[in-house]
Amino acid sequence: MSKPGQERPPLARSIRRAIGQAVESFSLILPHDRILLGLSGGKDSILLALGLRELQRRSPVPFHLQACFVDSHGEDSVPPSLQDFAASLGIPLVTRSYPIFPILKEREEAHPCSLCAHLRRGILASCAQETGNNVLALGHHLDDALETTLLNLCHAGRFRCFSPHMTMSRSGIRVIRPLVFLEESAVAAEVARLGYIPSAPPCPFGMEGRRGAMKHLLKELETSIPEIKGNLLHALQTHPLPDGWGTPSGASRRRSAP
Repeated sequence: MSKPGQERPPLARSIRRAIGQAVESFSLILPHDRILLGLSGGKDSILLALGLRELQRRSPVPFHLQACFVDSHGEDSVPPSLQDFAASLGIPLVTRSYPIFPILKEREEAHPCSLCAHLRRGILASCAQETGNNVLALGHHLDDALETTLLNLCHAGRFRCFSPHMTMSRSGIRVIRPLVFLEESAVAAEVARLGYIPSAPPCPFGMEGRRGAMKHLLKELETSIPEIKGNLLHALQTHPLPDGWGTPSGASRRRSAP
């Protein structure tokens, strides 16, 4: 996953600042939290692991880190590079195998991204419970949030997005998203700058479906409205819970989710 013989430089200050802003704004990490992070080997989860590990070293708030890789092909295999990556950070890695992709193909899902995300989150939450962790950290970034907002606007007629900090009502596991203030391009650029090569198993569905269309739409909007991402983020931060991220103080508290 990393370039041979290359010593990793520290995270860029702008990246640390964005993660720290999310952690502070949404009260993502509490003292003695036990955090399980979803580690797929993609750029988002790589930066999530790097960011949380560095925060763990610097933060006066003590917390524990563990990682989980979900084999979506159901083959119970882990890329060796991913094992090496986790070991290099001193983060224990556990694995779970579940045939998500075969299930989606068999069911011929019209919108596979939604069901895939739901299944994966459930597997990770169960893993968190089984391993004694109370928090699940996911690598969703700002583009993910804005695409979700557009998806709900266009197809549900509702201004709504996932929350940076919520509690799963069935399991009691808190879900946090420390990368929500980082654009996808910034995530990709930082991972490349640090010399890491993403190794996530390729998704057989690619950019098909509604989410891919929203990603394309957001890019189109940005060409004609360069400030569109900032405007949408502002709308999210000022729109009240449970659909937006806003509270009277401008910071979000946890909301419940199934």
